[in-house]
Amino acid sequence: MVAKILRVAAKGSKEEEIMEQCKLNSMVLENYLSALAELRLLMVEEKDETFYRTTEKGLDFLRIYHRLRWLLWGKDNDFLLMRLLGQLGKVKKDVHPFYVS
Repeated sequence: MVAKILRVAAKGSKEEEIMEQCKLNSMVLENYLSALAELRLLMVEEKDETFYRTTEKGLDFLRIYHRLRWLLWGKDNDFLLMRLLGQLGKVKKDVHPFYVS
C-alpha cells in the first residue's frame, strides 16, 4: 500500500485522488499520509489546495521496493526492468519512472 500511495503522489496528488486510486477510506489514508510524511517519504504542499508529493527519499524507496519485488518474484525477461531501475538515478528529476502513475 505504501508503494501505491507513493506512486500516485509522485507527480503531486490531492487526497481524494490518492484515496480513489488506492481504494482506501479517509481514516486509513490519513494514517498512511501521516506516517509517510513523518518518515519524509511524502511532503505536503499547501497552495490553493493541499497536495501530496513523493520526496526524493520516497522515490528511492520505490526503486528499492521494485528491485526487491524483482528479486523475489522476477522472471527471466525482467532483466531489462532491472537495468532501467539501475539507471533511474541518472534520470532528470522532472522525468518520472514507469512505475509512477
